[in-house]
Amino acid sequence: MRNRDQLNENSGDYFDRLHEQSEKEPDIRDLFSFQLQRLAGLSTRIAALSIRPKYGITPREWRVLAVLKYLGEVPLQELAKHSGLLKSQMSRTVSTMIERGYIRKTANPQDGRSILLTLSPEGLALSRSILEDSFERNEAMLATLSRAEQQILVELLRRVTRTSSKYYHELRNTASQSDLKSLEEE
Repeated sequence: MRNRDQLNENSGDYFDRLHEQSEKEPDIRDLFSFQLQRLAGLSTRIAALSIRPKYGITPREWRVLAVLKYLGEVPLQELAKHSGLLKSQMSRTVSTMIERGYIRKTANPQDGRSILLTLSPEGLALSRSILEDSFERNEAMLATLSRAEQQILVELLRRVTRTSSKYYHELRNTASQSDLKSLEEE
């Protein structure tokens, strides 16, 4: 009976228990989004220390190459959307990658105001090489998890991403024009 009572006492929502057991007020470290941002920053720093010395490009440039690899030929704004970068950030990054010969641009026959971007053969080769290294980096970062746990983690992140995307679009639909404009500037 005691074990069952203990089990009932210890079950329930993790965050509720965390706050009930804690003598201090909750802080930013209790937020999933904060932990995720910290992990994303750490992952970017790991990528920078792995990619830049060996390949001479930044993690942002690598992301552009990798996303362009799976998208094929797309306008700048589509590349920015899929890369999670602002159009202004993407424009600067793409300009550098065009100058270095990794990306090619052509006129967009469906929209005379925009261009289409695609990887050059050099960009494709570089993207493939870095992708191999990136999978090794992922393995190192996930080394403490079993294969099953890794699969669960990826699936949970996909679910959170879908839910977050839906929530973002709901907020965006009710946001003021000035809020939307400031979002584009950040």
